[in-house]
Amino acid sequence: MTALRALHQASRPAGQVVALRGAERLTWERFQAEVGGAARELAGCRRAALLCRDSWRFAVGLFGLLSAGATVVLPPNAQLATLAALAGDIDRMVDDGFAPGGAEWSQPPDADASRLHFQTSGSTGDAKRIERSLGEMEAEIAALHSLWGESLAGATAVATVPHQHVYGLIFKLLWPLAAGRPFFTRQHDLWEDLLAEMPAGALLVTSPAHLTRLGGLAPLAQDRQPRMILSAGAALPEAAAEEARQVLGVAVTEIYGSTETGAIASRRRHGGEPAWTPLPGYGVSPTAAGLLELEAPFGRIELADRIRMAAGGGFHLQGRADRIAKIEGKRISLDEVERALTALPEVEVAALVVLAESPPVLAAVVVPSPEGAAILAARGAFRFSRLLRQGLSASLEPAGLPRRWRFVAALPTGTMGKRRAGDFAALFGGSGDG
Repeated sequence: MTALRALHQASRPAGQVVALRGAERLTWERFQAEVGGAARELAGCRRAALLCRDSWRFAVGLFGLLSAGATVVLPPNAQLATLAALAGDIDRMVDDGFAPGGAEWSQPPDADASRLHFQTSGSTGDAKRIERSLGEMEAEIAALHSLWGESLAGATAVATVPHQHVYGLIFKLLWPLAAGRPFFTRQHDLWEDLLAEMPAGALLVTSPAHLTRLGGLAPLAQDRQPRMILSAGAALPEAAAEEARQVLGVAVTEIYGSTETGAIASRRRHGGEPAWTPLPGYGVSPTAAGLLELEAPFGRIELADRIRMAAGGGFHLQGRADRIAKIEGKRISLDEVERALTALPEVEVAALVVLAESPPVLAAVVVPSPEGAAILAARGAFRFSRLLRQGLSASLEPAGLPRRWRFVAALPTGTMGKRRAGDFAALFGGSGDG
């Protein structure tokens, strides 16, 4: 494996395939030449937004900008409002129309001085800018490679997630570049397209948003199965994990982390809820308040996730500390109410949101199970919600029983499968927390 800061001098065959774009094979020689040309054309740029959907053009733009000494801003999307908000904050926009000529790539990026700015909405929907250095991502890649590098040798990376977010950027793009593994230039949005193109033994980088939509697909033949399936962004429901194993032939490996930290831990979903295991070189321990404290190569950081330690240094997640709401004078854990709802036989999955009314109102968005859907159709929404409240009353105090309900076919999620309070509140015509 080659460090990202040293890619310019990596000794690789000129014709080695870096990326696949349909029938086109994009080579190492071309990558070095285009990055060199990009660095030359972007000289003097201080701060640029990088918005290439094509992963090859994105990689060329990224290393061209970093080699030119520019800070790279990675907007979460290309919506007009997002771009308008960036207008006064950048010198240049680099998109798929950027076509640099060839030149020698002689000036490498300064891994520790380089800056990538990510934007994330988190759980609240409020925009938050997070700064990472190339050096921090190098440390994460080194840990990942020590864990899985040998088993993934030669595996082509194919993804349903965007490289604008840190998960897709690391696993689909930067790690394959460092390890000399090829990647697809396109993001596959439909399973039918992905499975038609995916070579055997691929690394599939995906999320719960996609793995919960495998219904109706026939199981892959053994010689078409991926070597590894990664999922991140949100917890993967047990039913989806089992369906993925049956359809794709491989147990899903979940990645836990955040934009601020990158990947922290992993677990393989053979059944149930196994403990998370920290990456090599990473340590996890609980604070006095039970929150996760991470000791990573880039330093120590405390996260808002509550944890319970398991044998061998692993841990179980116990919900977010910032998902405690005060309802009717009582402190209510939204995670606890969600777990109680999902445990009911009439519920497939559920999410809680606190509506910003006076006083605050606890509301639930529910995907009924097949059993629940039949009851909903027969009795109507009001009587079905009364049934669910009755089921919850056995384990929750009255303040923890949702007052407002919406029944949907699927929970609204972002591109990474993350649940955002604003999306749920919109179903009730308002804003919310949680």
